[in-house]
Amino acid sequence: MEQILSQTIGSTVNILSGLVTEHLGYVTSSTKHVANMRRKMKVLESKSKDVKEHMKRNKINNKEVPARVEGWLEEVEDVKNEVISILSNDIGCLHMKKRYRAGKSALNSIKEIERLINEEINWSNAVVPLGRVDSKPASTFAPSPSHETTQSDFKSRDETFKNALKYLQDDKANQLIALCGMGGVGKTTMMEQLEKVVKDNKKFDWIAKAVIGQNPNILSIQKDIAVYIGDGDLPEASKSARVDHLHNSFKTLSEDRKMVLIILDDVWEKIELRDIGLTSPLPNGMKLLLTSRDSNICRQIAVEAKSSFQLLRVNILVDAEAQSFFSQITGVTEEDDYDMYQTGCDIVRRCGGLPLALKLIGTTLKSQENIYVWRNTLNCLKKNDFDNNVEKIIKISYEHIKDEDKEVFLHCGLFPEDSNIPIVDLARYAWGLKLFKNVSTWREAKEMTHACVDNLINANLLINGDHLGCVKMHDVVLSVVLGRLIKGDPTWVINHGDASKWGGVEMRESCKRISLTCTGIKEFPRDFKYPKLSLLQLMHGELSVKFPEDFYENMESLEVLSYYKMMYPMLPRSLQCSINLKSLCLYECKLIYDCPFVGDLVNLEVLSLAHCGIRWLPSTIGKLRKLKVLDLTGCIHLHIDGGVFKNLERLEELYMKVSDKKAIRFTYSSFEELKMLSSKLCALEVEFPFELVWLKNMNFNKLDKFKIAMGCQFENDEKYSLKNTLNLVTIHSSDLCDSKINELFKKTEKLHLQVKDMIGLEDIVSIPFDQYSFYNLSDLELCNCSELKYLFPVPVASGLRKLERLKVSSCNVLEALVYDDGSEINSVAGKFVPH
Repeated sequence: MEQILSQTIGSTVNILSGLVTEHLGYVTSSTKHVANMRRKMKVLESKSKDVKEHMKRNKINNKEVPARVEGWLEEVEDVKNEVISILSNDIGCLHMKKRYRAGKSALNSIKEIERLINEEINWSNAVVPLGRVDSKPASTFAPSPSHETTQSDFKSRDETFKNALKYLQDDKANQLIALCGMGGVGKTTMMEQLEKVVKDNKKFDWIAKAVIGQNPNILSIQKDIAVYIGDGDLPEASKSARVDHLHNSFKTLSEDRKMVLIILDDVWEKIELRDIGLTSPLPNGMKLLLTSRDSNICRQIAVEAKSSFQLLRVNILVDAEAQSFFSQITGVTEEDDYDMYQTGCDIVRRCGGLPLALKLIGTTLKSQENIYVWRNTLNCLKKNDFDNNVEKIIKISYEHIKDEDKEVFLHCGLFPEDSNIPIVDLARYAWGLKLFKNVSTWREAKEMTHACVDNLINANLLINGDHLGCVKMHDVVLSVVLGRLIKGDPTWVINHGDASKWGGVEMRESCKRISLTCTGIKEFPRDFKYPKLSLLQLMHGELSVKFPEDFYENMESLEVLSYYKMMYPMLPRSLQCSINLKSLCLYECKLIYDCPFVGDLVNLEVLSLAHCGIRWLPSTIGKLRKLKVLDLTGCIHLHIDGGVFKNLERLEELYMKVSDKKAIRFTYSSFEELKMLSSKLCALEVEFPFELVWLKNMNFNKLDKFKIAMGCQFENDEKYSLKNTLNLVTIHSSDLCDSKINELFKKTEKLHLQVKDMIGLEDIVSIPFDQYSFYNLSDLELCNCSELKYLFPVPVASGLRKLERLKVSSCNVLEALVYDDGSEINSVAGKFVPH
């Protein structure tokens, strides 16, 4: 026991002795410890410098930086600060406490320094995948203040940008988002801004992108995607092996619940998503962002991806934005140089709000201080001489479309700048000129024209017009069409400037299409002879313009003749004009004399006298046995003779809507002829102010396009409305059934009913009720139905899938909108809201 106690005491004494020695060493060897700390710190700083240089080289060369490096450097800084703190304190020769603290702190720092010096950093120097986004993705999206106004110069695009951002950041929103617009409008720029925002906000773990281009190279696209997702240079030789490689990479990311954004820029044609390793449907957490000139292509890709789709259009700049953008580039303001600024304003108008054109031209003029250079640029633009890059962009878009689309596109160039181009006129031109191959009927030609126009709108070569049924051509696009695609082609002559100075003698033997604005022309030259001319369009002629008597002589090939707003057009006679004339179209022309001789143009298939001053349609029109389309819209004082409709056995479309509280006047015999003709009509627009009982024996079976007013007229009707419309006013509901006009209800989109004795729909609709009796109905208005007690039976109400507006007025005994066996149901799942 004593021995154990002795050993314990001895051990304790040794420990205490060691502690005393250690603590005395802090005092006695403090200078030595501090000096040693200083030397080792220099070694650590040297290593730190090497690590920083290595990290810098790797970042420059896009190579991996070990995750430990950042933490190691932070620890070095902490030790360095501690060393500086120790060295800054005065130890003092006789100050035991200070020497003690300095020695102890220095010794502890030496241990930390040695640990950091001895720690190995494993540099793999692997290439960093371009698409990997640093840091963890944000759980919620909160745009930073700098991105609240992402397009500060282009406020008109804020909504488009914010919507795109919303769809990208919302996990439940659309998986495929497309930015579409015409060439040079700024789609790629907006895409890059979107990419920056979502990258800064850590929304996605990975972002990969590739430029598809006009002639896509699938190998190049695959390699671009691979670089972004860390697959290197894709060593596989075969296409299928590369596809499997990419597919496995995307599958791994999906299994790891990574958020992935794939950006495909400048998409010209449908690409197979499986070729870049993507599956259909797209996995959760993956989104596609496309930019394209053609929205149809994007829709096709969305269908292949079996994904929800959102189309966002990037439009041209509004006037104020275009002017501001141009001024920023050139540096010229109204205060600096008024004349140059005004010339710049004219240049901006010629550029039509297209950012690319503004940027290219503005950059060229930026260093030009001579006003004459600016004026020369403006003169070039007036002559449709655009920058080569702008022309190239439009021309590439043009070359990429189908042949039939090109034909319709070029014929849009017949119309002046900023014109609303009626699609129906394009169809009438196309039919007369036989523009479409393998199209044998008028209906096919009209449908083909509408399809071509849709394709051109989707390709952003045309834009929607100011009225329904019309399109417009962007000013820059029109300039390129006139300046490059048509200019120099001897078969086209278009002049909508000062046509009084126009002369086309040198083109007489080759010219096939002429479009002229006749303002300023007093008299057409007597040598206006074009034997190969197939289309002649004359516009805006004054009352005083004179035509030679033999104006149409030698125009043997003329197929389409069109007059727009000509006060007194010169109409052809059968002896003056070729028997090839298929389409004769007049719009808002004041005819001083009526035109009985038009009936002698026996091969006419399209005749339009819309909104013209003609007062009398003679029976000789009945000789036009091949006529397919007769348009008398807006002929407010027109009287139709008997015999006009009698022999028009091929007529498919008849337009006689007048409005303006007037109506076309029929004789009894002409109305009976119309009844006989009705069974062949596919399109009918007409107003009959008389009683519905007159319509007995009318046949509406073939009608698929119609605007019909019975017992009333159209009021405040949209001029270019394309909806199938019925406006029916009668006292007796039986008249609707007797006239069989109720057979059109299934096809009707806009219906106005005023039937005094109608108690419910069963009075005017066949029983039993068909669920789809009003399937296409979008707008219903009922008024002055004094006996109406209830409206929709439940089966009919459940078929109202398209109803947007319901107005009921002056129906004083109405008890229920929707009923079932006498019980009220005053709403149908929000299908409509009555007011």
